[in-house]
Amino acid sequence: MVEAPASSGRGVYKGVCSNYLGGRRVNDTIHATIRETKAGFRLPDDAAVPVIMIGPGTGLAPFRGFLQERAHRKAQGANLGPAMLFFGCRHPEQDYLYAEELKGFAASGITELHTAFSRADGAKTYVQHLVAAQKDRIWSLIEQGAIIYVCGDGGKMEPDVKAALVAIHRERSGADAEAGARWIEELGTKNRYVLDVWASG
Repeated sequence: MVEAPASSGRGVYKGVCSNYLGGRRVNDTIHATIRETKAGFRLPDDAAVPVIMIGPGTGLAPFRGFLQERAHRKAQGANLGPAMLFFGCRHPEQDYLYAEELKGFAASGITELHTAFSRADGAKTYVQHLVAAQKDRIWSLIEQGAIIYVCGDGGKMEPDVKAALVAIHRERSGADAEAGARWIEELGTKNRYVLDVWASG
């Protein structure tokens, strides 16, 4: 359960969902809404298609499912295409969700793992910084038909990730800003730049 001293310094912060679920007993009824995923926000049927997953914090949830599915496909004998996961959180010792599981997926070849920590020692690092740093690898996968998934904060993170991707495209193609904007829009139209984002704050 999420439970820690409140950042205000007054009292204890308790996560609403985790504490609600933690207070349930076996056979309790839980009322919830199940919604269909956004169009295209699922792994391609062809396991060989490269995938790039980008999401900090709560954006990790669907990608964890993607990685579990890729592990299952691999166990069934599927030939997996390359995958990259860019995950960001505040500090590796505070909110690095499923750290051991993610490291295990990386060790077993299910994904490449790139982590950004915004409150660890040194400069603040966010997922868009890692995207820019991995531009050669990302461009190679895009040229191979990669699908890019972005999940999480739509107010700041997704626009910054989009800008980093457009900058890679512009550098590689010599395109101007307008052509770069058209390129990312076309990727979206083709379900190759797929978003599951929401406004933060």
